[in-house]
Amino acid sequence: MALLSLLLVFSVLCVATLWKRFTSRPHQRLPPGLKKLPGPKGYPLIGSVPEVPEKNSFIKFAEWGKQYGPIYQVNLAGSNHVWISSDQIARDLLAKKGAIYSDRPHIPALIDDNRTSGQYLPLTSKNNAWSRQRKFANVIMRESEKAQFHRYPEIEAKRMLVELMDQPSQYNHALESFISRVTCRLAWGRSEASDELKQRARELLIGVSPTGALGNKLPFLMSLPDWLVPAKAWERRRAKTERTFFEIMQKDVENDMKEKRAPQSWMRTFLESRGSWGFQYELEGAYAVGMHGIAGALTIAAPMQTFCLAMCHYPQYLPMLQEELDRVCGDRLPRSEDRPNLPFLRAVIRECLRWRPPVPTGIPHYLIQDDTYNGYHIPAGSVMHPLEWAISRDPTVFPDPESFNPLRWLEPSYPTYQEPLTQYPTIINCTQFGYGRRLCQGQGVADEDLLIGIGSIAWLFDMSKHSDEAEDGSSTNPSHDSQYDEGEMNEKENSIHLNKAASISYEELNTGVDITEPSNDDQQSESSYPGAWPVDPLEEQIMDVEKRRRGIEWQYRQSKPKPPVKAKKGVNTIDPTLDYTTLLIAKPVPFRFNLELRDQARAQYVRQIFNEGLSKGEYTDSRGYWGEDNGKSKELGWGKV
Repeated sequence: MALLSLLLVFSVLCVATLWKRFTSRPHQRLPPGLKKLPGPKGYPLIGSVPEVPEKNSFIKFAEWGKQYGPIYQVNLAGSNHVWISSDQIARDLLAKKGAIYSDRPHIPALIDDNRTSGQYLPLTSKNNAWSRQRKFANVIMRESEKAQFHRYPEIEAKRMLVELMDQPSQYNHALESFISRVTCRLAWGRSEASDELKQRARELLIGVSPTGALGNKLPFLMSLPDWLVPAKAWERRRAKTERTFFEIMQKDVENDMKEKRAPQSWMRTFLESRGSWGFQYELEGAYAVGMHGIAGALTIAAPMQTFCLAMCHYPQYLPMLQEELDRVCGDRLPRSEDRPNLPFLRAVIRECLRWRPPVPTGIPHYLIQDDTYNGYHIPAGSVMHPLEWAISRDPTVFPDPESFNPLRWLEPSYPTYQEPLTQYPTIINCTQFGYGRRLCQGQGVADEDLLIGIGSIAWLFDMSKHSDEAEDGSSTNPSHDSQYDEGEMNEKENSIHLNKAASISYEELNTGVDITEPSNDDQQSESSYPGAWPVDPLEEQIMDVEKRRRGIEWQYRQSKPKPPVKAKKGVNTIDPTLDYTTLLIAKPVPFRFNLELRDQARAQYVRQIFNEGLSKGEYTDSRGYWGEDNGKSKELGWGKV
């Protein structure tokens, strides 16, 4: 009887949810003289959900943009989604009409309403909490940038390089740990919480991704009791653990300030003027700081991972980058002051964000009232997506858009060229950081981290495609070869500098995707995703580029890219540069490649300066917060991902 009652309640909730979605669909009666936005027809109730693949869905949305135009709408289970494939249209709507386009859509899987809770600034609708925290973010970012981010990226780059030398197969861990540690230092002044910050970011990413938490796929589940819906219980525990973590970090900085040993941090800035920000609830400051920490840990490592991918598939650009670094930096690591003299490095970074944008579907906006555009009616309640994958592939702005080509930012013949080269190219204000009033305020942090992080890697290492992948073009196991003997590692150093926690972008976030063999949905006779392979193979050539007027001299050999490899019998092949995770932040799935030292003297130098910092206490062990096994099966701790 109890089971029957439970099934009845479940059925009623399902019907009620479907009815609500059906009746809340944008009204079909159009205002006089306006047209309905084009788009796929879809199916009753569920709309076009069955037509959208879970993996690389941004490619499908881009294809629809070519079919229906640069702005079109899609019904996804009763919700109207408008996809924008043009930078100009995105600016016309999301920036120029920011007063009505700056809200955020509801994320059902979160326990607290993201629009009003004030917990996550990037996900908060345009309200008082958003205004308060936005002003606070402007202050902390401006002060950090003036202080050159307290040299935290330069400090942590040394630890990252040592990790890469000692365990190159764990490159994803090293890159994400680098970002997490820098962000921890910026947020709270110390790096010990980097493992915990990565886990908080990992769990929140699942909670906010349409293809992540079950509550986002079936919102009615969030109306049921926790004991009946494990996904809801998981989210409640995640939220409580996150809140406790932020509270602990704030108290730690308070204690450091009392003892007059608090390093510079965003939390210290908040606490020094605690009453001047107008925060309305007890832990709003803790969330305002913690959210920026999570946002950095989530996103900035993605372009670094893309850099490794690009250098393996477009090897002609690595010698050019290394020539510039050697000329500017010599025998030392890159520094913040080198930025004006490193235009090619900045071009590589900018191209990484364009070629493989970390948020390819864009962060959605929410329209609060009916609007019109070029004779089309856009109904209130529409979820607006600036489709970054398509925007960054506009062939009129980016000729040969599928190819990775940093020269498009440095050659006057390209539409993207800007002067002076001491400032441009730059990632600041690029479309990947959003539009209008929702522009990301952490751009400066990302810019500094990527300049120091990618610059340091290229300064020390050579990279090349692994022989196994070169034969069949498919993704392989997440490790790579190295000439380093792990037995040579110093056990004490390794226990301190190596972050062994799972990375944000590995198996647990690559839900349902096998790294070695692509899923059946991706099976093709030849590699056919829009991706890295040029349309026509280029003949090998030597090009001398003289840019004396701008202080740049390059010599490089253009290698011959290999065309897609025909599939072997029984083997699935996809473009290996498009084997991506399925969540909102798209990261390259770990792949196998060769990472080799350029110079033994540089390696010794890096170890020396790292050890000097180690002896001064600059590098410490990661800290655990929830007891044995990270609180597994306890009230607070790491959730299963």
